[in-house]
Amino acid sequence: MPQMPALLLTRPGAQSHGFAQDCRAAGFAGDIVVSPILSIVHCRPDRPLEPDAAAIFTSVHGVEAAAALWPMAGRRAFAVGARTAAAARAAGAVCLSSAGDMGDLVRLIVREAPDGPLRHLHGTHLAGDLAGMLAAEGFDAAGITVYAQEAAALSTAALGLLRGRVPVIVPLFSPRSAMLLSSASAAAEAPVRAVAMSAAVAACWNGTTPASVVPMPTARAMLDEILRIVVRLAAQT
Repeated sequence: MPQMPALLLTRPGAQSHGFAQDCRAAGFAGDIVVSPILSIVHCRPDRPLEPDAAAIFTSVHGVEAAAALWPMAGRRAFAVGARTAAAARAAGAVCLSSAGDMGDLVRLIVREAPDGPLRHLHGTHLAGDLAGMLAAEGFDAAGITVYAQEAAALSTAALGLLRGRVPVIVPLFSPRSAMLLSSASAAAEAPVRAVAMSAAVAACWNGTTPASVVPMPTARAMLDEILRIVVRLAAQT
């Protein structure tokens, strides 16, 4: 019987553990190691969030940090995907969601044409200039930094995977994590198969083999690609 690859999950704890449960439910039988490569730290915002401003969220971390700073109850909001939108609604916001892509999010906001300021509540590291894209469409749009993504060292268990012989599948959900993991896994002896949430994320991966890119920027698409890699690796043994 071919040996199952291992899965190394490097998102912050709750997200990685939730994704690990999804992988198990979908039939992934290999080892799963959770070792966050980023630590999310809420920070003092660089400007206030106006009472009449609509909030824009591109991560659950942005929702959590913003909700700790300002009341969200009844505030109009837009989110990049279903999970982020669910977190915003749980915080009390009235939130619309795009299909999980920044371009889709811009198109949603243009179509809805909200009055008043638009404020993107984000981390210190950005995947793109969302506020600039919206400003180009004629909106009063700006970003507000509400959290930092601080680098964290891989755990002993994670390093053990990378030094072993079993193939390791690494999902990459953000450009920042892709860059950090590229450095952390540079000396890996195990075959590493990276899966990127987008082309922008894949461009930040510097592993020995290129990252594959999921067809849709969703956790379900990421899971499906992981299972396809498992099948391909099994066929090679």
